[in-house]
Amino acid sequence: MTKIIPPDRGVKETVVGGRSYYQSRSGSMEVTNPKHIKAMKAEGFFEASLMGATTDQGLGYTCSECGFGSWFRKCGRCGHEPSAENNPPRDGE
Repeated sequence: MTKIIPPDRGVKETVVGGRSYYQSRSGSMEVTNPKHIKAMKAEGFFEASLMGATTDQGLGYTCSECGFGSWFRKCGRCGHEPSAENNPPRDGE
C-alpha cells in the first residue's frame, strides 16, 4: 500500500481505472495497484514522504558529540554546534 497525496487540497476523490479513491482524514489516498500509482503520479499526485531518519540516507547533519541525526546544524539533543571549519555550508545555504 502506498499513500498518495493529491496536488490540491480540493481533490477529495479521484477515479483511476474504474476504481474510486477517497482522501482519508490525513489528506492521503491509500493505493495498492502500481498502475494506478503511476497514472496518479502522471497527473500530479505524489507519494507521501515518510522519511524521518536523516543519518541512514546521508542527509541532514550528524552531531559529532552524541551522534544524533538532525536537519539542523545545532544538535537538538545535546545543543552542540560545530564550527564553520568542521562543517562547511552545503547547497542552498
